[in-house]
Amino acid sequence: MLAIHPNVRTTPAVRAEIARSPDPSSVLAKRYGVSSKTIRIWRKRGPDDCQDRSARPHKLPRKASDEERAIACALRRTTSFPLDDLTFIVSHFLPHLNRDAVCGILKVEGLNRLPPADRTCKPHSSFKEYEIGSSTWM
Repeated sequence: MLAIHPNVRTTPAVRAEIARSPDPSSVLAKRYGVSSKTIRIWRKRGPDDCQDRSARPHKLPRKASDEERAIACALRRTTSFPLDDLTFIVSHFLPHLNRDAVCGILKVEGLNRLPPADRTCKPHSSFKEYEIGSSTWM
């Protein structure tokens, strides 16, 4: 069951009452502190359909097809380029994919973070051992 939003002016019980009421829309609008358009909406739905509906879109828009997503993922796996470099390359042959779209593709596939790079420089060593009381700087 959906929770009622704290800022809503009408509850499901009030909406059902609006749908059943024979009073004019302007009278009901003043009584409940809503617009007459809201009254018309709840009357059109009827007393049986007074619950809130989801505002989530039924189909989320995607900029990339499955093939384009596979190309971006394959490039990331083979080259290990950072996001900006990968976006630069992908935009040459898929110009409609911007940085945010490429980042979203990589995030969904779990490729948004590069593995830590191998250390090619000399690892840090510990301090040189000196005997107590010896002064090497003189």
